[in-house]
Amino acid sequence: MDFNIKEEMKKPHLITGGTFACSGCNPILGIRLMLIALGKNVIMVNSSGCMTLTATWPFTPYRIPWVHGAIENGGAVSAGILMGLKALKKDKDTHVVVYAGDGATYDIGLQSLSGMIHRNEKIIYICYNNCQFANTGHQCSSATEQYARTTTTPPPKGNLLPRKNMAKMMAMGGAEYCATACVSYPFDFIKKLRKAAKVEGSVFIDLLAPCEPGWLVKPNETLKAGKMMVESGMWPLYEIEKKKFTISHTPQMTPVRDALKMQGRFKHLTEEQIVEIQKIVVKEWEMITKARFWEAEEY
Repeated sequence: MDFNIKEEMKKPHLITGGTFACSGCNPILGIRLMLIALGKNVIMVNSSGCMTLTATWPFTPYRIPWVHGAIENGGAVSAGILMGLKALKKDKDTHVVVYAGDGATYDIGLQSLSGMIHRNEKIIYICYNNCQFANTGHQCSSATEQYARTTTTPPPKGNLLPRKNMAKMMAMGGAEYCATACVSYPFDFIKKLRKAAKVEGSVFIDLLAPCEPGWLVKPNETLKAGKMMVESGMWPLYEIEKKKFTISHTPQMTPVRDALKMQGRFKHLTEEQIVEIQKIVVKEWEMITKARFWEAEEY
């Protein structure tokens, strides 16, 4: 990858400190990595969520144009911005980026995102995925893992439903480039963003961004929690480019028990549930490596 960390760190940062984000906030790190990857020619749309709290009127911590959209319309707001740029003939020089949480992506904003993908707008949509409605009190979303504790799925049962797989859904919906990423693997995320910047159609990236208060981990262990989710196979890293599926990181396949035990939201799990989760992960990786769902006739 064309990336020199020393040279990149010499460039002016496009996000300042002093936000209202929690200690150890990974979505903020995701924004910083996005701006390192794409540079200053970015207009960022934040659907209502944790990241819209980073700005306090009339100030923002961003040295780029920033737009606060409603939780349900990130795809539509970004499409409107893109149309304005086209009218000004500036769309070739500017990246329109939606940065929205999983509640605004998987659930409330799905219709707007789906429309953006269907129209194949030249927009980069990043879901900072902390697996819950974190901003409003850590309620369950359709990105919440099975058996995870949230305020609306309390122990002992936790969430009884499996999470959606949005990257696959968006690829099947027609996005030209889809990927999963994790803030714990910054160079992988930057590489995918720079590839996305060259795509002429719609892009969707599902970015795992562990949440310190929601996952019930220590602020200094959020990156470790994300890494353990990847290395256990619970969060596969891959790309789908024009429906061609590529694994971008082969995990160590450490026991899921190790990833689960450091997160307080899984503290209530029984031995039977841990074994069940392990079997689900193994089965998913069998399907991924055999690419069963990515053969052309299955679209």
